[in-house]
Amino acid sequence: MHPASAFVLFNILFLWVVYIIVIRKEMSFLTNLVFNGEVLMLIVGMCSIISSDPGLVACNSSPSDKLIESDASASELRNELPNEDCAFGGRVRYCKRCKANVQGFDHHCPAFGNCVGQNNHRLFMVLLIGFIITEASYIVCSLQFATKSEILDTTRSQNGLTGNLASSTMLFSVLQMAWQVLFLMWHIYCVCFNIRTEEWINWKKYPEFHLSNESQTGNVRFRNPYHKGVLQNLKDFLALKG
Repeated sequence: MHPASAFVLFNILFLWVVYIIVIRKEMSFLTNLVFNGEVLMLIVGMCSIISSDPGLVACNSSPSDKLIESDASASELRNELPNEDCAFGGRVRYCKRCKANVQGFDHHCPAFGNCVGQNNHRLFMVLLIGFIITEASYIVCSLQFATKSEILDTTRSQNGLTGNLASSTMLFSVLQMAWQVLFLMWHIYCVCFNIRTEEWINWKKYPEFHLSNESQTGNVRFRNPYHKGVLQNLKDFLALKG
């Protein structure tokens, strides 16, 4: 497992352990059931996206055969993709981190140690929402625990180990959720306008995003040839169309 992925998984497990040991006793049975279910689904989803094929494309593939057979492993495919200069039709982009060509490449996610592409883009979005929901649940439960235990009315030195664990992990969850909400808003924007993060950053590299062919003058304006209207873009995303 990639070190960054291991760190993210450790954070999830640490919050879960603190919840079980410290916070759980002040929560109702239903609340405990819901939170434990959220964490379990988050772990399963994270393991799935780490091992998923984002849409790797072999260098010798034709434009009509862009997607790799699903039974090939990601490690085997990466060994077949040493060349950044391979030409493809459609929206196949090159990931420098994985040294791989990926259909519908959005970005390389260090937290999962994998690319986000056409095959796992929806799973990535679901996971991002899952992180936000789970952290929001943890914050609410921590606040309830702090209120019942009167942690907020005492100084840090009087809280003890359990109180300090609850308050510090709650603050950590708030900070995590803040940037994740912004990250989610950005990806919702990209889905609505059918553009990938990598394309938005490096659009000058791709001729289809140029308004005119006057690139020699350096005055190239942006256009999005893939934008079909917000509703159609959402339908295409949910249907996994490029």
